[in-house]
This record gives sequence, structure tokens and C-alpha cells, in this order.
Amino acid sequence: MKKQLVSALLVLTMAMSLVGCGKKTEDSSDATVDVAMEEQEAPVDSSVAFWDQTSEDGKVRSYLSGEWVDPKYGRQRPVAVMIENTKACLPQYGIANAGVIYECVVEGGITRMMALFDDYTGLDQIGNVRSSRPYYVYFASEYDAIYMHAGGNPAAFELIDDKNLVDNLNALTLEGKKGSAASYRTGKSEHTLYTNSEGIDIGIKKLGYDTALPSNYEPHFKFAADGNALESGEDCQAIQLYYYTNKPYWIYNEDDGLYYRYEFNQKQVDGASGQQLTAKNIIIENVEWWTYEGSQYLGYLLSYNTGTGKYITNGKMIDIVWSKDGDTDVTHYYDLKTGEEIQLNIGTTWIQACQREYTDETQYYANKSDFSKAK
Repeated sequence: MKKQLVSALLVLTMAMSLVGCGKKTEDSSDATVDVAMEEQEAPVDSSVAFWDQTSEDGKVRSYLSGEWVDPKYGRQRPVAVMIENTKACLPQYGIANAGVIYECVVEGGITRMMALFDDYTGLDQIGNVRSSRPYYVYFASEYDAIYMHAGGNPAAFELIDDKNLVDNLNALTLEGKKGSAASYRTGKSEHTLYTNSEGIDIGIKKLGYDTALPSNYEPHFKFAADGNALESGEDCQAIQLYYYTNKPYWIYNEDDGLYYRYEFNQKQVDGASGQQLTAKNIIIENVEWWTYEGSQYLGYLLSYNTGTGKYITNGKMIDIVWSKDGDTDVTHYYDLKTGEEIQLNIGTTWIQACQREYTDETQYYANKSDFSKAK
């Protein structure tokens, strides 16, 4: 799909906060915000040269992170894996290798994650793998990803089975002995279902999925080849998200330019590597939501919609607008001030989908010391 500019008028009938770091956003739940950005001539797309680059040892730029990866994996369909995120399941395994991670609130206030991999080789344990929700199906379809999950709610299966939005690997129906099945268990509880590099390949082969990207495939993001200092942004060295159960927060490290992840009042660590999870780019995506009638399952209004958010990198933050034209269309993120599509820094991107009416409870801090005092 061609990456388009923002349309002449994005009418966002939703709350939007435009406040700096260091304080909670103001309550503007009744506000109607009209964001007008005039269409302009398409700028020269420097991403063409970026994606055509090849390293001395033959590697190519990852479509997910912009980092160097083996061309065998960097130019094939990525794999998206649903990951549990409750205290009982910690630590998760293998997700530090993901190029992109999504996190959303699901039922009961807990969050669930989806990790996207292009090069997933050498991972002996990934997960644990948990069930699907419909909004994750939409997210996975944006990348033409092969989607692994362990069952799901009815709304998710409607998109998977009825609308065929993704090629999927249901870990519940593909589980068996490690080394000979797509998924395996390390115990009897619901928190012990995992996959690994070999298992993913076994599942793909068993179901006969094509791993080649379509010839007209264009990457999901744009990357700043020379780095994006976000010079016009406000200082932002700490983020406390409103998610009530795991209470996640990010702390910026000036030494390596990464944000370090915490939840449940502790470092969030990858059990495979023993390293704390980090992100180079953090995108806050404010989304309208609802609860399915007769259940506690949530829905997020993603397709044919627009919304507001934040882009955070290198200790800076700007306000953004997101836009998604259809079920499988890519979500594009634009600088609210300029109307230009944002260019990410090379590295892992973490996308935090946030329920619009609660986003004023997320706090941004210009200085880490202010966040420490607040805690």
C-alpha cells in the first residue's frame, strides 16, 4: 500500500491533551478537536535508499526496526506472537528480540502484548503464548504477519476464521512435544504454553503458509537514516502509564538513548536473555473503545478512524495524529504540528494503545528526578 499524506481534514471527535511533560494532562473529555492539515506535494522519499542498503556481510534493513538482519528473514513475512502479561507469567521469554511490541488493556484491567519478529532464529523459548483479541488481529494484519495465538474470544475468531484477515497459528491446536510441534508446555497451568524458533517454522510448514512478502509490500514505518533528535519536542525522561494492574513505566537512559521498562514495581526482564526490556521509540496511540454486550471483553475502534497520541524518543516527546483507513491498512502516525509522517529512530518500537478517556491519567515527566519524587 502506498503511504499517503494526511487528508485535508482529520476531524477527531475525541478528547485530546496537548500538555507538556511534568504534569498530568487536563481533563477535556467534552472537547471536539478539529485538526486541519493541508495536503502538500509528497517529499522525496529517502526510505527508498534506506531499504536498498546492504551491509558488508550481506544483511538488509529490518522492516520492523530498521536494524541489520539476515535477508532471509528481513525480507519475508514477520511473525506476531501473543504474549501474556500478568504477574503469574513472569518472566516472559524471547520478546527482547522483537522489533515491534504492542500492549493494550484487555478485560479485567490486565494488559496483553503482541511481539513482532522478523529474525526469530535461535530462540529456544518464546512466550508464554496466550489468546487472541480482535484488535491484535487488526494490528498483525497491518504487517501481513503470520499470527500465533492460543485460542481467542469470539470476536477474534470472527476476524481470523470468517474474514480471514490473517494467516494464523493456533498454539492450542498445534501443541505437542518440544522439537516436533509448533508449541509445547513446560507445566500444566495456562501460564506454561510456549513456542520457539523451530516451533514457528514447524507450524508454518504444517499449515502451508507462504512466507514471502507480496511484491508491492511497503514497510510499515519510515526510519530516520541519520537519526531523529526530535528537536522540536518537549523533554520527556519518564512515562507512567495509566494501566491499573501492571502499572508500567519507562525511564530514559541518556548513556544509550533507550527507555527502560518497568512493571509490577520491578524491572521487566526477558527470561531468555536476563536483560531488561528497552525501547528506542514509544508511541502512545489513544483509541476509542467499548465493551462487548454481555461480556467483559473490550473492543478498540481502529479501522476507518483517526486519533491522537504521542511519539517519544531520545528523551523528547511530540504530539501526533494517527490514521488507519481500513481493516488491514497500515496505521500512519503524523506530527501534529507539521502534518508530516513521523520518522522513527532505528531500534525497537513499543506501541501503547490507550483507552481514550483514561489517557489523561498517563503522566509524562521532563526529568527522571521529578518522577522519582512523584513515586
